[in-house]
Amino acid sequence: MACTVSDFRTRLPEYSDNTEYPDPRIQLFLDDAAEDIGSDENRWCGKYNRAHCYLGAHLLLKGTATEVGDTSSSSGSISSKSAGGVSVGRAVVAKDRSDLDDFYASTSYGQQFLSIRNTCLVGVLIAN
Repeated sequence: MACTVSDFRTRLPEYSDNTEYPDPRIQLFLDDAAEDIGSDENRWCGKYNRAHCYLGAHLLLKGTATEVGDTSSSSGSISSKSAGGVSVGRAVVAKDRSDLDDFYASTSYGQQFLSIRNTCLVGVLIAN
């Protein structure tokens, strides 16, 4: 079953403020996420709703960061931080990951989505 705005807000209470995150805005990103993951819920081994919600949250976060000019969330995962001198280190991308995987891995929601996707969807297997 597809993630609804109500499901989204229940699963992700950090988006419960209807003023900051109005229903139509959340729905917009849930619609985008649905286009990306398709409508075949059977492929998602019973985790379609979760995958849909997490991908929607990832897209919402990335879209919001872009709007306010925060380009830091579009880089790789943070591998180290410092506070006093303000320093941030980004993880080096593994060669077996795609650019799209890097995009998903840039937020905790995208990482949750990747985890679900990687356990439910299998790439092409070739047998000898």
